[in-house]
Amino acid sequence: MHMMPCFTHRSCYVNFAEHLQNRWNPNLYYRNAPNQWSADDWERFLQMIKAFGFNILEYWVPPTLFNPSALRGEPVPTQFAATMRRVTDIAHRLGLKTKFIVTVNTIGAEWFFACPHIPEQKELILSLWRHWARELAGTDIVSIFPGDPGGCNRNCCTHETFVDLSLELCDLIRQENPRAQIEINTWGTPFTGWGSDLWHVPDWDGSWKKLIDEKNKTPDRPLYIWNGKSDRTRAAMEYFLKRLSGFPADCLVGINLGFSPDGDPTHGGDARPWAREVAKHRQIVTWDYSVSEGELICYPHWRLPRLAARRREERTAAPYSGGMNYTMSPKLNLLTFFAAGQLFINPDADPDQLSRNFCAGVFGEEHARLGELFEAFEVVPGWGHHPRRLWSKPVLRTLYAEMIERLEAADVTRCSLPLFPDPETYRQDLLWFARAFHELAGDHPDRVQIRKAYWKKALAIYDSIPMSADERAEHAAHRFADLLS
Repeated sequence: MHMMPCFTHRSCYVNFAEHLQNRWNPNLYYRNAPNQWSADDWERFLQMIKAFGFNILEYWVPPTLFNPSALRGEPVPTQFAATMRRVTDIAHRLGLKTKFIVTVNTIGAEWFFACPHIPEQKELILSLWRHWARELAGTDIVSIFPGDPGGCNRNCCTHETFVDLSLELCDLIRQENPRAQIEINTWGTPFTGWGSDLWHVPDWDGSWKKLIDEKNKTPDRPLYIWNGKSDRTRAAMEYFLKRLSGFPADCLVGINLGFSPDGDPTHGGDARPWAREVAKHRQIVTWDYSVSEGELICYPHWRLPRLAARRREERTAAPYSGGMNYTMSPKLNLLTFFAAGQLFINPDADPDQLSRNFCAGVFGEEHARLGELFEAFEVVPGWGHHPRRLWSKPVLRTLYAEMIERLEAADVTRCSLPLFPDPETYRQDLLWFARAFHELAGDHPDRVQIRKAYWKKALAIYDSIPMSADERAEHAAHRFADLLS
């Protein structure tokens, strides 16, 4: 007998934005660059995540496409829309739903933060939302997202501005896609980037470059965003609850256990009482972005114990209907997908056993121990990194050596799981990382050469496309080369 899933909303979020391009992410908007996926690729990926337990594919319409070029019918956004319509058709044929999210006011590759209180900018926001709601009208769920990037504190914009704008967008979305379920996300402290969550920038014009100038930071506001305190949380959530009856009756509300970037009650406060209150009126889900995978450096993640703990916390904290598992490397972090999907179904599953089961299915029963060894990859500081164990470099080097030996010996022709990419490509990618980490754990790694090798392996697409506004890829390559230093 199959277990009834604990959570009914089980979303796999692939973030293929311009600043997160890499070898393992689909490239949907740079037509003369690598990493483009065919319809067959998408079908194989969707078959895999369905087999692992997911029932929703979630994706972002990124700022590069949330841009006046879309309104002009230029080739890149037009082709993107056509591709995602095909992907939605494939998903529906496989019994999956699709969801797209848009950061409510972030426009263009330069990440311009449009102000809803400037009439021409408000008109542009509404025009772009209408365009994408129409172009992707077959999408099952449309998520209205506050920011990061995005938001505004110009012209008296506050957290209330985001809620009021979201209510207006609900009507617009339903006009273009009457069957769509709408999700309103409270991501942030809350809501990210609106009002006092941003630091003060004199004469700010909405540009990203001017916003992040560090001369604007203060001791109590060390970062341009994520500055909400508990009093702001109370004010924002009280206003949101006051307006909640105006949202559609079947609306989903995304609300985490906490209002910090990691979904913890470290700053911004504990979200669980608010989640319980919202759940009295609307269905709630989590949007726990970093629990399974961070941004910046791509590597084979192993955050399974925390992922399991989070699902169990959600089950007991409030009547959650489910949540989302994020990735920027959908052709690399297959173990995470497997465990995350299974934990949405059964939060009581043992994450270590899930890891061993996955590796036994892919590499053979004799190599189930790889499920334990892969934890040694989780030594990369960054967003969402909460390691269960801390190892010395000599111990890590020993673990990587055994990992290499087992991966080299594994026969993946007997793989029992529907993997995308194929099992041999997956094995070779894991081998590359095992060898790189083995060298990084040595006494005198050649860090210059490692940086070049990581760029070639993971980030070479940026030799063919523009660097993102935040220069994310450059930072990733340098930080990878500095690991275990």
